[in-house]
Amino acid sequence: MLPQIVSLAAILTAAQCFQLNMTQFYEMPQLYDLDDYDRCMQELDGETSSYCFVRAQVQPDESVAAWRAIAEISRYDRHHFDHRQLYFGLCLRECEASLAGLDDAELESLLPGLLTENEKVNVYLGLFAMEAQNREQHQRLTSACLNWRLKRRGFSLRAKSVVEYCDEAGRVVQDDAWNLTFYGLLCGLMVLASLGSLVDLLLKRRRHDKMLKERDHYKTPPKSLAQQLLLTFSVARNWYRLNQEPNGKIGRELRFLDCFKFFSMFMVIFAHTNWVIYESAISNPQDPERLLHTAAGTLLVSGSLITVTFFVISGLLLTINWLAVARTLQSKAESWTFLQYAVLFVKFNVFRYIRLTVPYAFVLLLSGVYFDTAGGPLWRHIYEREQLACRRNWWTNLLYINNFVQTDERCLLQGWYLAADTQSFVLSLVLLMLGHRFAKWSKQLYAVILAIFMALPVLLTYALDYYPIFVPTPQTQKDSFIGDRQFTEFYTSSLMNFGCYFCGVLAALVYDQLALKQYKLRELRSFQLLWFALIPVGILWLFTAHPIFQHYYVAPSAIWGAIYAGLQRNLWAFGLSIFIVGMAGKVGWIFRKFACLPIFRILGRLTYGAFIVHLLVARIVLATVREPIYFGTGMMFAFIFFTMTVSYLCSFLLAIFLELPVSSLLKLMR
Repeated sequence: MLPQIVSLAAILTAAQCFQLNMTQFYEMPQLYDLDDYDRCMQELDGETSSYCFVRAQVQPDESVAAWRAIAEISRYDRHHFDHRQLYFGLCLRECEASLAGLDDAELESLLPGLLTENEKVNVYLGLFAMEAQNREQHQRLTSACLNWRLKRRGFSLRAKSVVEYCDEAGRVVQDDAWNLTFYGLLCGLMVLASLGSLVDLLLKRRRHDKMLKERDHYKTPPKSLAQQLLLTFSVARNWYRLNQEPNGKIGRELRFLDCFKFFSMFMVIFAHTNWVIYESAISNPQDPERLLHTAAGTLLVSGSLITVTFFVISGLLLTINWLAVARTLQSKAESWTFLQYAVLFVKFNVFRYIRLTVPYAFVLLLSGVYFDTAGGPLWRHIYEREQLACRRNWWTNLLYINNFVQTDERCLLQGWYLAADTQSFVLSLVLLMLGHRFAKWSKQLYAVILAIFMALPVLLTYALDYYPIFVPTPQTQKDSFIGDRQFTEFYTSSLMNFGCYFCGVLAALVYDQLALKQYKLRELRSFQLLWFALIPVGILWLFTAHPIFQHYYVAPSAIWGAIYAGLQRNLWAFGLSIFIVGMAGKVGWIFRKFACLPIFRILGRLTYGAFIVHLLVARIVLATVREPIYFGTGMMFAFIFFTMTVSYLCSFLLAIFLELPVSSLLKLMR
């Protein structure tokens, strides 16, 4: 342990230190300037007003101290917001009052021009195309108003601006075909759940076997096919399905994966809730900026490795299911035809597509529903932007190509993982079938594939000049990853992640062979030492990005950076695969006992629903803020706890009313 502690200390001190100059920081204008939204929306003296959300970009002026501070602080773009980008919530009634005493020459001096060159802002303007008339009508007034405020507050800065959208009092949301489709589907599910539950209750009361326990009734399918179909929507029966213990030897040995999925989901919600907080209005941006300059900041950046856990588990479960089906069919026929492989390939993909897509499509439909809300100056900027993107690009999600198509107008941004996972699933299934067909050469095939996809991230990083690690910068998160090449091409690409997925495939193959040979890993002392050593080594590995991330002034070597880019995720996946195989072999002592607690059985099964719904929950909460919020540890964890709790409650409802019924229907189809 001592060498590892020394190594960690050396890594954490390898970067140059940074101290934020707070005197210089307060020379800059605040990122957000929001008028009182509710007061503006109320009728005063018989008159109503409009409230406009305006994007502004400060123009360079080296003679002004505020600009020099902006340029100096914003150049640390991996750790700091772009302080050139300002966000104004302007009540037009107050703007008119503040400019009433100015003559035409003074007003003209407050109009530096329209903001047109910012591509990220233009994406928002494209989504809010219905606001073109408001932009034309209110652009001059809002531009003069915000520049007058900058001048009056002593910043001596000028900013180009553009109206993103304007709200008016009494705005009423009209139900359209999208809304009506969602409401109709919701009513249909409620009716089916009521009928299924009622029929299930009647069948239970008709039973005359007093020795039959209540849970046994809900686990016993009726003889009639019509009743079986209807009972797939029974609420009580789906509760027992959700809570049932794993079946078979493999299910019992791998039940610890539910714990892995739950804690990985917690880390995902932790990261994504912070991202939505960044997208919202923060009153103290200096604090998250300073945090990113510390070892804790490095840990936050390296936390993106958590998605590797899901890739490894997905590859593992695919292979286990494939091996079970292959052995069943192998007992009936020694050799398979091409048609048999093709039919099996189609079945695997169709069943998986239906199982994942039905609840995914429901949440996608929900995310595009317009509804009356408490609103707020940022509601449309944070939440409605997502609604508009979902209504426009829903098809990219349902085809699972949203990780490389329409990437600047993403609907359910976390859906990139499902796209990359689906693409990896298809390729892995093909490779497993090739390995089965040419069993003699399967080891060589798998070794070559692993080598290719371990080397591919290195080659792509070097050839395409990617940064060695994925850095979700504060401004990138504030812009919802729009126009971020590193996120789109480096982080979410299935080519960059397939090596991790395939590590899960290989882990399943190794686990299968160990189970067949009844090899007991827990009795092998050397493996136990390796397994327990993976825990501190894994923590240490998270900090290996520290010298790269915190090295401000010198760009990392292209070749060494590319090598690290290939190693960071793939070695994490490789180590995680060993960790999972060991725990499946009952190595781990108290860690395994904890991971196998019954509570994780339910939480793990609710992870998929929580994954697809959690960003929707976070956006709804943070889009209603009226003024910049203070970013602190207490506030951050309060949002995280609320988002996680509500996400899992929503996932529970989604599982009971939709996800489990679909799963049961698929079982009847097999």
